[in-house]
Amino acid sequence: MAHSFVQSFESEYEAFSAYAEIYPDDCTLLIDTYNTLESGIKNAIRVFNEIIVPRGFRPKAVRLDSGDLAYLSKKVRQILDDSGFPDCKICGTNELDEYVISSLLQQDAKIDFFGVGENLITAKSDPVFSGVYKLTAIEKNGEIIPKIKITDNILKIINPGFKKLYRFYDKLTNHAIADLIALHDEQICEDSYTIFDPENPWKKKELTNYYVKELQTQIFKNGELVYNSPSLKEIALFAQSQLDTFWDEVKRIQNPHQYYVDLSEKLWSLKHELLSNKKIHLDL
Repeated sequence: MAHSFVQSFESEYEAFSAYAEIYPDDCTLLIDTYNTLESGIKNAIRVFNEIIVPRGFRPKAVRLDSGDLAYLSKKVRQILDDSGFPDCKICGTNELDEYVISSLLQQDAKIDFFGVGENLITAKSDPVFSGVYKLTAIEKNGEIIPKIKITDNILKIINPGFKKLYRFYDKLTNHAIADLIALHDEQICEDSYTIFDPENPWKKKELTNYYVKELQTQIFKNGELVYNSPSLKEIALFAQSQLDTFWDEVKRIQNPHQYYVDLSEKLWSLKHELLSNKKIHLDL
């Protein structure tokens, strides 16, 4: 139901009645075209009692598309419950995104489900995903020769070489501590390991009481498939299990803690050695 539909009738009540006549078994009414509490919810309940219930159906939902959704949803929930429609759901819409929804949930808004439209299909502040696809190494006579792409944009200077990705986990909590990008032939010490910020290498942290997992899995070897593809359900369960290993402070939407993806000292040194050999001069 659109606002224009409601406005095309002489009154809100007539619009709701016409809609309920056509969709008595699936009736969701938009109640904020004029005044949510003074007319919208009242006309909706009137139509529920006059058209929906006498036909043996129950209303599906009412929708809020403007105003203070947290406040209005609580008021509407109370009115619906008091009027004998505790099973009628409340839908929230109106330029919603993950931040607004998170805020509404924190305010205990009585919204059963959300409709996300424009912020799902329309790019705003980040219309392009920034990524770099460049050559990092070549194999020549069985030897891996690292390559590096030089650019004035420091964020686009790639990490060279044939690499592996590891994740450190705390033994006590099984929570992820940090990820490490290392060269493919490096061995990660199981007793203690010092990670550092690749952009600010003086920032270091010594890890102890941890265990390490290699995150990559080989799928093809010499052109042959050597991997058994899991089912969609197995993929979903695995993804959730991995998310559960991250601290809540890292996963929160607003002001999350930074989760570090560091370079090994060997890879960091290789990168800076190649940069030095190229004698690059960046405009700072």
